[in-house]
Amino acid sequence: MLSLQECAELLTKNNLTFRDGQLQAEAAQAQWRQAKSQQLPQLGVNLSQSVNLGRSIDRFTNAYIDQLYNSSYVGAGVDVNIFQGFRVQNEIRQNKLLKESSLESSVAVRDAQMLLMVRAYVQVLATKALYESAQQQVATSEEQVDRVEKQVKAGVVGANGLYEIRAQLSNDKFDEVTFLNNYRMARLALFQLLNVPPDPEIEFRPLSVSADEPALLSAESLFEDTQQNFPFIRAAELRRQSFAYLVKSIKGRNFPSLSASTNFGAFYASTNKQLDYFAQLNATRNGSLGLNLYIPIMGRWQTRPRVELAQVQERIALNQLDQNKLQLRQGIEQALLDVTAAQDRYHAARDQADALEASYATVESRLNAGTATIFEYSISKANLARAQANAIRSTYEYIMNRKILQYYRQGSWEGVF
Repeated sequence: MLSLQECAELLTKNNLTFRDGQLQAEAAQAQWRQAKSQQLPQLGVNLSQSVNLGRSIDRFTNAYIDQLYNSSYVGAGVDVNIFQGFRVQNEIRQNKLLKESSLESSVAVRDAQMLLMVRAYVQVLATKALYESAQQQVATSEEQVDRVEKQVKAGVVGANGLYEIRAQLSNDKFDEVTFLNNYRMARLALFQLLNVPPDPEIEFRPLSVSADEPALLSAESLFEDTQQNFPFIRAAELRRQSFAYLVKSIKGRNFPSLSASTNFGAFYASTNKQLDYFAQLNATRNGSLGLNLYIPIMGRWQTRPRVELAQVQERIALNQLDQNKLQLRQGIEQALLDVTAAQDRYHAARDQADALEASYATVESRLNAGTATIFEYSISKANLARAQANAIRSTYEYIMNRKILQYYRQGSWEGVF
């Protein structure tokens, strides 16, 4: 038997939409590490071997020769960026914010999938309860059919009464098949969301409903208190902040850049018969140390459009942040309204079911005593079935909306299950 918490764990493990969000976060983290790597020096080793034919220049004497000879070169070099107008530092800050934004986005994706899972889980429980209620209705009708058949045989009741009660049984069986199919479809939807093969042997643990009334707050105060707790709000805010560093990074290309480099090498030429291979490498050792300054002169013509584009992207990110906040505010308003309405329907449906259950018991007793007609019994039974279905729906609707409201209150699903 799976509980709601166990379904949440399966969702986190198997859901492909959430996995895609995790991969996006990993990609953003790799981009951040790539940006940081630009601060590191570049070290390289160069090895070459060549064979020269015909007229060429002797690498050892720099004189022209016309013969077959081979030469080798070994070398190493280091390049270090000293200053680049803070372009790299701002790019690192930008990618760090994007990495954090992606992590928050992956959590937001998980929370959205959790919301779908909670709805699907409650739908399974609700359709199962409706199916079990329909089975009880069929069993009750079958008992009445048996009783009326005996009365018809005894001549106490006419055949019309038997036809009416059989018609009621047919209606109950049709409702039973309908609720069974709804239950099967709800189970399939939940299994597909969890990305696990459907298993008819798996049952889902029921949820308890609390009769206490939740302390309701105004949507405005709840929004102001909890908006910073929601990952998709934090993700949008971090993404908006990242564009400010992108602008600075682009503008850094207009500043002079300074770099240093050093190289060391040695070579061998077969034309030098006096020295062997390693002796030549030792004799031809050479090195250099350089300092390079680059001053851009016409760079602003290229960077200005890029800055304008980044500033537009920043405004787009700000607009996305406002949209996320509006979506959150509307979600909180809807959740408050839904839980209030569900609570009212829950109590009303319970009262209705209790009243019609007492009424049905009276009609059934009168029918058994012969003082009520089959028509009165059918009407009372149909009213009770509708009331019980309403009670079941309102109960699970109330459970679901209470959990959704708790999620909006704390900004996460921790403790909700």
